[in-house]
Amino acid sequence: MQCRHCRKKWRSQEVPISEFHSGRLFGDGSSSDTKNLELPPSGSSSSLTIDTCWAGRRLGRYQIMSVLGTGGMAVVWRAHDDSLRRDTALKILTQRGSRSGNGGGLNAELFMQEARAIARLQHPAVVAIFEVGQDAGQVFLAIELMEGGTLKEWVERYGRIPPRELWAQMVGPARALALAHRRGIIHRDIKPSNLMFDDLGHMKLMDFGLADVAQEMVSKRMRGKTVGSMGWIAPETARGEGTTASSDIYSMGLAMLFALTGNPWLRAHSRGELMALHRNPPAVDLNGIKGLTPGGAAILKTCLTVEQSDRYLTADHLADALQECADERPSELSRRRKSSAALAAAAFIIGGLIVLAGGLHIFNRFYDAESKFRQPVAKHLLHPPSTEAVPGRAPGLDSDAAVAEPGADTPSTAVTQEDEKRGGPTDLHRPWPEVFGNIEFKFVGAKKGGLFHKGSSACGRDIYASNLVWFESVDEALDSGRKPCPECRPTGGRAIGIAAGPESD
Repeated sequence: MQCRHCRKKWRSQEVPISEFHSGRLFGDGSSSDTKNLELPPSGSSSSLTIDTCWAGRRLGRYQIMSVLGTGGMAVVWRAHDDSLRRDTALKILTQRGSRSGNGGGLNAELFMQEARAIARLQHPAVVAIFEVGQDAGQVFLAIELMEGGTLKEWVERYGRIPPRELWAQMVGPARALALAHRRGIIHRDIKPSNLMFDDLGHMKLMDFGLADVAQEMVSKRMRGKTVGSMGWIAPETARGEGTTASSDIYSMGLAMLFALTGNPWLRAHSRGELMALHRNPPAVDLNGIKGLTPGGAAILKTCLTVEQSDRYLTADHLADALQECADERPSELSRRRKSSAALAAAAFIIGGLIVLAGGLHIFNRFYDAESKFRQPVAKHLLHPPSTEAVPGRAPGLDSDAAVAEPGADTPSTAVTQEDEKRGGPTDLHRPWPEVFGNIEFKFVGAKKGGLFHKGSSACGRDIYASNLVWFESVDEALDSGRKPCPECRPTGGRAIGIAAGPESD
């Protein structure tokens, strides 16, 4: 197995099958416990047996390569699809989940219910399902491979996400959640580890393993029970009152607050204390979140209110509010700062008039300062990035930029009439060629992705400007820890290998 972050490799150890079956690998013996198969599974299981014998084997048309992650009832493997020649994620039910009493255990039923639920949601912000298969007596799901990792991993590795960037990223999952609710699907397990980034930096909603799906028998048996992951459930769920569409919105608020602060909002020393906090949570404290506007604060407070009736009526209303905050321009904040600066200048001048004898001199200074405040304010201009940019730095807005001289030839940096009306620079939440105009990059990547692409390729030109990073050479991209895209196959610099099949590393 190989770490996708630092690329360190581990060689697997041979463990007797009896060790797996006896549960001696884990102190709680959870792998051999069959008494509670009919209870709702926990979304945050403390231990899980991973059958490493799957590594290197084939399942259907897939060559299994390495473990990507584990859950309460399944293990997700990275695999190569020989037919379509692409990597994908295989979700394989664990031995405990696949055990059957009379016709099949609860986890096996949930496994198939998840496949049907995802198939009903054809949405760009939902991790897609490619196939439900069975081979060698093993049922598996082939799903879209998300190279960018989870929101939890991103925050733990890079730190907090700025509010405006987070609002733009969360619009897609909120729209996907609204579609799920309209089609009778309640997710019930929304958390940072179930929000993932693709290689273009777009966030998607995944893992419907605990979903409440209308017309599904297994869902009917579980309704009214406390289902979800500890730390991310709504008050009504913690009180045993069931989980509704409004509960998903509450969990979405918890995930957003985690991304903004870097820590879960509710923390305790024991499971009992944490459940008590969830039943009666304190008022949310948003102090200290840098860049949080009143509109953004209203989103979090509305999502995290205890009373369901006070939350957003639907996830579509949440998505509309997120989009509004993502499109919010800093002009209003800039006007407040100018007003504060003017008041401070006036106070300074009045004090100077009282203390100093040179009243005329102070008055002249005040007049000059006031004249400066009344002059037109320079617009924020979008500048071409430097050719000597550091890898991983995305083009941004130069807040100190000066207004272009009349008649100057600035096709890619001039403020458009539409920008003048909006009082701000070009929208960065679009593919970068639409923002940077004629500027060309040799190699590009997404800030939240693990690959790099040719700047002229279709996959490279789909990256949003707000997520864009660029490289001058293949060596520079490789040194940053990225891998070449298997579709556009960027080349140049030192020799590199691009995976073309299961044998390639």
